[in-house]
Amino acid sequence: MLTVKNVEFIKSVASADALPADGLAEFAFIGRSNVGKSSLMNMLFNRRNFVKTSKKPGKTVLLNYFSVNGSFYCVDLPGYGFAQRSAAEQQLWQRLIERYLTTRKELADIFLLLDSRLPRQANDTQMMEFLDFHKIRYTPVFTKTDKLSRNELAVLKQKNPGVLTVSAVTGAGRDELLQHIENRLSFSE
Repeated sequence: MLTVKNVEFIKSVASADALPADGLAEFAFIGRSNVGKSSLMNMLFNRRNFVKTSKKPGKTVLLNYFSVNGSFYCVDLPGYGFAQRSAAEQQLWQRLIERYLTTRKELADIFLLLDSRLPRQANDTQMMEFLDFHKIRYTPVFTKTDKLSRNELAVLKQKNPGVLTVSAVTGAGRDELLQHIENRLSFSE
């Protein structure tokens, strides 16, 4: 199984022109504001507070690139939903994200993070429809599973067979997520 030995913040990107040109595989993390993207990435990297987290939605405003083992990138995308930013700023994010998702050949997978405690939100459905329309591969990942009872988690898995379920608090699902990344890296070589 993939072992995370070294993680390095590379850069924040505000335009498609500034994306890395080295051809390494990229794994994008996207979801509603406050779904736990940054916390999940910290858990995945096994590093506390490496990726900046905030209780206030909308902290991530750029595409943040993290090199893992010098062999691939994890990309933290701005959250969608109730970020406390101007409509104009949110439109800029949307255009950047759409261009990135529809044109980036290095994308090995997109992890679409969904809050396991909530029914699917309208903006989650909208993102899935966008990805499906553009025939973009993505993997749903249910977050915050530590907040569910065993029965609730079992029902979630039964209703969504084969999806990834994770908890940034307990580390549950980390091995499965790393295995998924390793499988995608092997597939894209």
